[in-house]
Amino acid sequence: MNAIIRTAIVRTAFWVCLFCVQPIAADTPSPLEIGDTKLITPFHVEYTVGNNLINAGVAKLTLEAQGDEWVYSLVTKPSGIFKLTGKGRIHEVSVINVTQEQLIPQRYSYRQAGDQKKRDVDAVFNWQNQELTIKRKGKEETEVLTDPILDRLSVTLTVMELVRKGFSSAELQVLDAGKIKTMQFINDGTERVDTKLGTLDTIVVRRVREGSSRETITWFAPDLNYVPVQIEQRKRGKLVARLKINKLKNQPE
Repeated sequence: MNAIIRTAIVRTAFWVCLFCVQPIAADTPSPLEIGDTKLITPFHVEYTVGNNLINAGVAKLTLEAQGDEWVYSLVTKPSGIFKLTGKGRIHEVSVINVTQEQLIPQRYSYRQAGDQKKRDVDAVFNWQNQELTIKRKGKEETEVLTDPILDRLSVTLTVMELVRKGFSSAELQVLDAGKIKTMQFINDGTERVDTKLGTLDTIVVRRVREGSSRETITWFAPDLNYVPVQIEQRKRGKLVARLKINKLKNQPE
């Protein structure tokens, strides 16, 4: 299988959770305030991973409460020829504290099987000491938390709440692949999408980054409590890879 297609499909799985909101101006760093967080509820979503030509595997996105913390995880499993290569299995975890009006990232980890272990990342958010500690490629670095920063899993929950509130555009610093990057997100309006759960009304959010030819587009379904039901990565306007919902547990009645 073409290595470019394989890499793009895996990268799309990476971006299933990369969404964010407008940073809060403040004299001291603080977690991101998004308003009422009472609407956050556990869920488990399963997606197919592929494009118009091939099915490369499945991705499972889970949010669950564990004691006083919430654990948000993404597991991507390759299938077929992708499974034979030993590449593509990804496990990402974000541990979050939730207050009445804040999502507070605490810890983040990223693991990829095979010869891609050099991509592994661990991060610890120390809000009290205003430090972000990042371990990557055998090295440890400490960044100063001068602005609100979210990891690329916890940002999904934030954008779900923003979409619920009708946001138009947003920008934030995001911890991605061990580096802090500034990304922009745009509300592109509504669209009906055919899925295995039926035809759904969705709100479309587009992620862009200055200097990049890639963009990631996500479809959020209000009738499913704003869970993302489809994610596409495009390069120069052409589809490279897609995640599409197969199953949803804890679906609202």
